[in-house]
Amino acid sequence: MLSTELDASNTDIPPETLSCSGWRPSERVCRLADDHNRSIPGVGAERAIHYTEFYKKAAKKSQSKQVLNAQALAYHLQHRTIEIHDQEWIVGSHTEHRIGAICHIEKAGSAMLEDLFRFEKRDVNPLYMAPGVRWRLLRSVIPYWLNRSIGMRAFPLLQRIKFATEQLSGTWFTVNEAGGIGHFLPDYESIIQLGTEGLRARVFARQTAGTKGKSEAHFLEAALIALDATEQFADRYRAEAQRLGRQDLVELLRRCPRKPAQTLREALQTIWFFQMIVQMESIDQGISLGRMDQYLYPLYLKEKAYTDFDTDTTRDLLAAFCLKLSEVIPLFSSRATHFFSGLPSGQALTVGGTNSQGEDVSNELTDIFLDVMDCFKTRQPNWHARISQSSNPVYMKKVTQVVANGGGSPALYNDDIIMPAMVKRGVSPDKVWNYATVGCVEPALQKESFTSSDAALFNLAINLELVLGGGQRLRRRGRKRRPWLSSIGSMEQLFSSFENQTRETLDYLKHCLDAVEGVNAEQFPTPYSSLTILGCIDSATDLSRGGAPYNASGVQAIGIADVANSLAVIDQLVFEQHLYSLDDIAGACATNFEDQELLRARALKIAKFGNDNETSDYWAQRVTAMFDNLVSGYTNTRGGQWMPGFYSMTCHQAFGRQTAALPSGRHAGKPLADGLAPSDGSDVLGPTASLNSVTELDHTRFGNGINLNIKFDANTVAGEEGRAVLEALLKGYFSQGGMQVQINVLDPQVLQEAMADPESHRNLLVRISGYSAYFVDLTPQMQQEIVDRSSQKAR
Repeated sequence: MLSTELDASNTDIPPETLSCSGWRPSERVCRLADDHNRSIPGVGAERAIHYTEFYKKAAKKSQSKQVLNAQALAYHLQHRTIEIHDQEWIVGSHTEHRIGAICHIEKAGSAMLEDLFRFEKRDVNPLYMAPGVRWRLLRSVIPYWLNRSIGMRAFPLLQRIKFATEQLSGTWFTVNEAGGIGHFLPDYESIIQLGTEGLRARVFARQTAGTKGKSEAHFLEAALIALDATEQFADRYRAEAQRLGRQDLVELLRRCPRKPAQTLREALQTIWFFQMIVQMESIDQGISLGRMDQYLYPLYLKEKAYTDFDTDTTRDLLAAFCLKLSEVIPLFSSRATHFFSGLPSGQALTVGGTNSQGEDVSNELTDIFLDVMDCFKTRQPNWHARISQSSNPVYMKKVTQVVANGGGSPALYNDDIIMPAMVKRGVSPDKVWNYATVGCVEPALQKESFTSSDAALFNLAINLELVLGGGQRLRRRGRKRRPWLSSIGSMEQLFSSFENQTRETLDYLKHCLDAVEGVNAEQFPTPYSSLTILGCIDSATDLSRGGAPYNASGVQAIGIADVANSLAVIDQLVFEQHLYSLDDIAGACATNFEDQELLRARALKIAKFGNDNETSDYWAQRVTAMFDNLVSGYTNTRGGQWMPGFYSMTCHQAFGRQTAALPSGRHAGKPLADGLAPSDGSDVLGPTASLNSVTELDHTRFGNGINLNIKFDANTVAGEEGRAVLEALLKGYFSQGGMQVQINVLDPQVLQEAMADPESHRNLLVRISGYSAYFVDLTPQMQQEIVDRSSQKAR
């Protein structure tokens, strides 16, 4: 297939170039890495074609949607292209391409019309698509789904147009569930212990216990169809392995995924089958792997008892698994790429942490995982490490070393804050110790939760613009006077207006999100994904209908620092110093500070969030507490509470383009602050002051997680002394109540070279907002932001 042809411009990767942590990867895994790096990413159109064929010809319209969707998935698995690549330990590709992006046509796939004739020509993230496939999609696939996608089914005609326009422009918020069900933790610990045969036995037992109504019966029927299809899909790979003479794979696939795993390789192969198919069924975003160093550890110890055991072989095997995860890329349109730059799929993998007694449980396998993440700078998985006061010093030192080596991994999570935050949200204190991360940064309980943790991203800053504009965008009024602002006589009145405006926009978000959730539940249930949460089998209820024991929806605020800085400026210039009126401030923002250089200079001089300043930190506290109080008052259609988060993907860029100039001095169209970090260039007193400001906030309020980016020049953390400084800084931040941090260790000169010569820097990995991405996969705007940030830290 053309998708597996290799780009010969990238040379082989010799094992010695990957030598790290005393481990030299084998030639076999280096060949896999080299082949992966030279593969041409493509649009996975087979799923769109197969689903359309099924729904047009094979579907019996009278069947339940649960059974129908299971049959559609089975049809796709029966007809998917099967290919086994040379030297693979673990087999299976989630599209017909080695590296591919699935088109979930029935969810929001019609949005790809924008790029249908220019996928290969895109400046950012070009994707291969065969001309014949392109025309087939245009003639027979896309027309069928134009009025059947989630967005089209969720709203009446006029509101459809409004919703689509707002989602494409990214003005108020993005409703990510319009792309389908994602962002959860399959129970892989149970899956590798049961296999499909054990899961089938669970479903049979639930059928025997009796069902209440047709919905439960249909769910269990759909689950059995999905399990059968999984085994038949694996059998197709086994037949191909037999044809190729790969006896090792034939034996592997004789057991996987049917039987309980007896070896690490069997466990990883079974996990990969489920990971692939979950992402085929619905949106391939945030399907996360949990605490792999914990649930794989018993198998590791079992293999270690063998006389021929070799830890380097274990490292090679885990590296091969990570390369499979990196084959998954999302199908984003050019517009969507501005919101989610860098091809993130959010397959989070968590290491470290504690047990139910609060004791550190880092182990030999944890150390091996850290070696793999240090050595193989792959975009996936999204590496996360849990830290606590009880963390083993050897583990903490190793984590710090891996962070200092660059690549942005792992991101670090503070158990001592995250677990209380989760208990506040209703998680049992007896279970919270077993949390893992989902997608970018979101903590969730393993085994029994569907938190839909990236349900929506919310432009908080534009609500301040609306307050200043009397409910209208500032640019629409220009230099006209704003008499309503004269009624605001104090900061408390201004803040009350901002809170009311934010509530109004959140009400609108709830209307949209409820409508989308309803379509997902009624039209696009996910029986296969639901199988991976055993609580759904027990309740015989789909994930989308509340089948998981713990349900929630995550809503992320973007622009926290921008709003806090703006309020601090108004506080000082209007109500303390009486230099300007609110109307003066609003007028300057409406004209992007045209002829208002002095006002802007004074605004910029006011100390900003990130400098350990009492005023700006106070307003950041008020803003985050307000958002928590408002968001926590909403529930989703599954009966779960909304949870506030503070991370941005790259939406701070996209939302910033829609937001007018702000009182902080930020110009119109410029990026908003990234996650919980200070605005770019505003934290001028160094990392300690910046972290002090961040820890002035109550992180136990942030139930859906945060991202905090800090950046260091590579020379700053070099050597033992540099790593010791970094470790001390991290420990201080966590002891003061910090929830999460992710660190970019970068050389500004290398970044400049990568912008000028991307082909020579394909494997340069950087940390964005909750995930790592190859620098060359980012939009030019995001690349420049990374360069600017790192240069600031280098000075």
